[in-house]
Amino acid sequence: MHQSSSARPMRRAWFALALGWLALGVLLAVGLYLEREEIEARERQRLAHQARTIEINLGRQLDAVNHVLTTLARDLQGLPEVNPVWLHERLTAFNDAMTGVRTLVWIDAEGTVRAASRPELVGRNFAERAYFQAARAALATGNLVVSPPFRTDLGVWAITLARPVPDATGAFAGVVTATLDPEEFADLLDSVRYAPDMLAGLVHGDGLRFLVRAEQPEPAGADLAQPGTVFMQHRASGQAAGVYRGVTQPGGVQRLVALHTIQPPDLRMDKALVAAAGRDWQAIFAGWRSVALGLGAAWVLLGLAAAAALHLLQRWRVEAWQHAQALAAQEAALQATNQGVWDWDVASGHVYFSPVWHAMLGYANDALEGRLDAWMSRLHAEDAVGARAALQRHLDGAAPFYDSTHRVRCKDGSYRWLHDRGRAIAHDAQGRPVRVIGTSSDVTEATQQALKLRETERVLRHLMNDMPIGLCMVDEAHRIYFRNRRFLEDFGHTEAETPTLHEWTLRAYPEDDYRRVVGRTWKQAMALAAHGGGEIPARDYRIVAHDGTLRTMAIGGLVFGQHFLATFVDRTEQQAQSEALRKLAYIDGLTGLANRRHFDTTLQAEWRRCRRSGKPLALVMLDIDHFKRYNDRYGHPQGDETLKAVATALRTGLARPHDLVARYGGEEFVCLLPECNLAGAYHKAQALCRAVQALGLEHKASSVADVVTISAGVACQVPDGESTPEALLAQADAHLYRAKQAGRNRADDGTDVLS
Repeated sequence: MHQSSSARPMRRAWFALALGWLALGVLLAVGLYLEREEIEARERQRLAHQARTIEINLGRQLDAVNHVLTTLARDLQGLPEVNPVWLHERLTAFNDAMTGVRTLVWIDAEGTVRAASRPELVGRNFAERAYFQAARAALATGNLVVSPPFRTDLGVWAITLARPVPDATGAFAGVVTATLDPEEFADLLDSVRYAPDMLAGLVHGDGLRFLVRAEQPEPAGADLAQPGTVFMQHRASGQAAGVYRGVTQPGGVQRLVALHTIQPPDLRMDKALVAAAGRDWQAIFAGWRSVALGLGAAWVLLGLAAAAALHLLQRWRVEAWQHAQALAAQEAALQATNQGVWDWDVASGHVYFSPVWHAMLGYANDALEGRLDAWMSRLHAEDAVGARAALQRHLDGAAPFYDSTHRVRCKDGSYRWLHDRGRAIAHDAQGRPVRVIGTSSDVTEATQQALKLRETERVLRHLMNDMPIGLCMVDEAHRIYFRNRRFLEDFGHTEAETPTLHEWTLRAYPEDDYRRVVGRTWKQAMALAAHGGGEIPARDYRIVAHDGTLRTMAIGGLVFGQHFLATFVDRTEQQAQSEALRKLAYIDGLTGLANRRHFDTTLQAEWRRCRRSGKPLALVMLDIDHFKRYNDRYGHPQGDETLKAVATALRTGLARPHDLVARYGGEEFVCLLPECNLAGAYHKAQALCRAVQALGLEHKASSVADVVTISAGVACQVPDGESTPEALLAQADAHLYRAKQAGRNRADDGTDVLS
């Protein structure tokens, strides 16, 4: 009856434990799923922004190239005869003024190069080139021809833009072309890469790769218009921009890639270009997988630990009940039959052992010599001292009973555990015991089970002690009665220093206000857990360790009865890595200035702020004069050092804390000056030009000066609902172009060009 009635609560306990464990697993799974979805959504947004950045920058450069080609075509159309020397100088001037263009060429109607910014091309015939044939066909449509990437006669992997030139009668008279320089676009692509696994690239509209920048170099010229690639997904979507998951080439790694078609309607390009920004799919979720594995392992270990603890507790209760029943039955039998009794005459040393006592050890009745020393000689060496001491304490009057559990050697040489309990029933005149009687019970099985129980408890405690997350257990009096090794390593507070939760919180949260906030939050979580399955959802807290360091810990746990188990997962390094990645995403790696992404974000914010306040917002676009020639003469490593020096001069020249200088791409920089009018911005731009020239950096290849100089375009506007930040950027860029046309090493604000 008792076992049947006790089985039901035991089953209920197991059901409650399983339900709580599964509920915790579901909560962890849902939380991890939502976190993964958030990571993917965030990466999609970031990649789309980076692809848009490439599209904006490249679109502006394509517009400038198209403007030059249109101007050249118009000038050549009205000339009855072209002066090669004049045209070479004009092509060279335009080529030097534009970034991203390697060569400008004039080809006559027969396909022969008559003038070029690179004299070595003059006289060559390009009549068989695809872009020449396409430009001849485009005479009627006026399209801007965009060639597929190809290897030029000078050994450069490039794309050529071409416009047909009609003669005075409208017939085909030749082609003007601009060859895009891949080195210039490499800087743009590098500037949008914010993670080691990220790639950025440009693809021709037919699918041929023009340029790609990635940690692991990938060859240009690959055909991406293959079944199953993200390029084909983008083409099939019919959208100008999109984010896709797939491979860039058949057999490649899975990536998340943002693609943006570049085909401004005003340019009438016969073929589009496509900007790409992508990340390795596995790398995106590397941190998430580590957390998921850690939480999964902790969930499994916690379930095993809780199941083992419940099993041991229930087994102990059953065994305790069974042992009590056996002792009661044995006591009744002894009282009825006088078996298992021993009687010791202290004076003579003679001991009487009952038949049951003999049988327990495998001896026949009266086979043992009835003396105390004979009995003592059969005690296990490890137990003899304790048994003698217990007996002596009773004889001395220090204990009311003789009570000992020990091992006694059987006839076959094995040992059995006996529990002896006795009492002196007669004393002499001096009060010394003269007769002691007692009972012996065979407790071998129960003792072995108890030893196994203690070993299991030891293993369980060892398991919890070695878990990779911090654990502590707190009772109803808020005493911390268990803390594992990781808990002690993470916080360093000893058990003597923090015996209760109160002492621990005083050290972990030394700031009074924050400690009160944590206390309220934890109490609310405990109350919800007590009525909602026992699980305390993990959330981040700032904890001060014993050595004074600040840790970010995700603290959660389980409530069981009046006790609770708290879990601590250290997220300090993870948060530090996230912060470092965030900084990397907004800082230019070469110059240390804000990067293009940081600038774009700040421009939008300052535009909205100045619109609300009605204050002006000024922009200064700056470009190092003849920097392409500088790199050709001094090399790219020295060019990088010059970029750093110019960046330092620009940063030093902006005194106000809310002004921002950023690297806009290549050798181009931009200054954002909130609440600054046009005159003030123009004055600042002139000062920056003088500051860079004062650096005295040698530039023998410049046609402006013997040292490095810069040109600046200034624009200013009070933001309103009619204009946009992009329009302000375009205005500053146009004024920069005017400054270059006027001779460089100067600033232009749109009203006049002054040195």
